Amino acid sequence: MTLVEVGPRFCLNPIKIFAGSFGGPTLYENPFYVSPNQIRALEKRKKAGKYAKKVKAKTRRKMHEQSNPLEPDEFADMWRE
Repeated sequence: MTLVEVGPRFCLNPIKIFAGSFGGPTLYENPFYVSPNQIRALEKRKKAGKYAKKVKAKTRRKMHEQSNPLEPDEFADMWRE
């Protein structure tokens, strides 16, 4: 009799172990577990911060353009007939 591995190996990463089947007092809780929802929320906040920076830069640019207007170009109508 020999032992043959049939499928791929997998590793279980327990999050919580309860005293009952689906409830009861918690016997073990993984302190390093981060839920996928928390990860998605962090990524969303990073993207929101990036967008806010773009909007702020755009408004600063508009203010700069208004305070420093371009002088009229003396050659602008040179090619018009």
